Amino acid sequence: MTIQIVTDSTADLPDNLTKEYQISVVPLYVNVKTADGLESLRDGIDIDHSTFYKTLANDDNLPTTSQPSVQDFIEVYKPIVDAGSQIISIHVSSKLSATYNAALQAKAAIGPNAPIEIVDSQQVSVGLGLTVLKAAQAIKETRELSDILSLIHNIRSRIEVYVVVDTLEFLEKGGRIGKAAAFLGSMLKVKPILTMKEGEVRPLERVRTRIKAINRLAELANSAGHIEDMFIFHNTTPEDCQSLQNTLTKQLNLKTITLCKLGPVVGTHAGPGALGLGFLKS
Repeated sequence: MTIQIVTDSTADLPDNLTKEYQISVVPLYVNVKTADGLESLRDGIDIDHSTFYKTLANDDNLPTTSQPSVQDFIEVYKPIVDAGSQIISIHVSSKLSATYNAALQAKAAIGPNAPIEIVDSQQVSVGLGLTVLKAAQAIKETRELSDILSLIHNIRSRIEVYVVVDTLEFLEKGGRIGKAAAFLGSMLKVKPILTMKEGEVRPLERVRTRIKAINRLAELANSAGHIEDMFIFHNTTPEDCQSLQNTLTKQLNLKTITLCKLGPVVGTHAGPGALGLGFLKS
């Protein structure tokens, strides 16, 4: 029985990787106010990234985000199951989104014995993307379902994600800041560096300038030991992303570092100017 990977749009995987590994992506929604009321747009499908981030930076009406519906998942799962394949469905941390719960409900609706494994990655964005990519690569190596599930469990503790944001305002408004709430206050002229721990966004430290923050991201990668794979991501600053890639390619002697762009759902909470990296340690 073949195995198919399903994830959600917060994985922020480049299109070339989802196509190469035949990964199905279920979009979350960005809800924006329009003259006609609230409009729900599918992440990565109905939204132009450039236009979205310009609007986010200049509009006082901050968009909201919401998980895929149960029906959205059913429409992806059922054809795969009907074709005789198994599914590993890997999703954004359940502490940040109800996406994981919607996936569980969809499996139950299809049938309690449906060959679908739902996985809480305890990550978001490139942390989720790395998990999905490694699972997809294991499928190409024709590994068994149990081996791939063990691999996913194993790499949870080996993935590290760090992001510098221009302000915590967007995370605070979106209710996704978790234990970083105490990090607010007196934030003028400092750049917060955040990380993911136990499925939550946590504060790591603060630095005075963006240049220092970018240098600190490089330091964190260099101090991590041997790295198997790395993603670097941004939403509005491709030049910073490219510069960090060039620096780390030389410093870490990595053959490839994948560049990613934060989609509108993650970008709604991170805000314009977000830049970060995620990597898998050996």
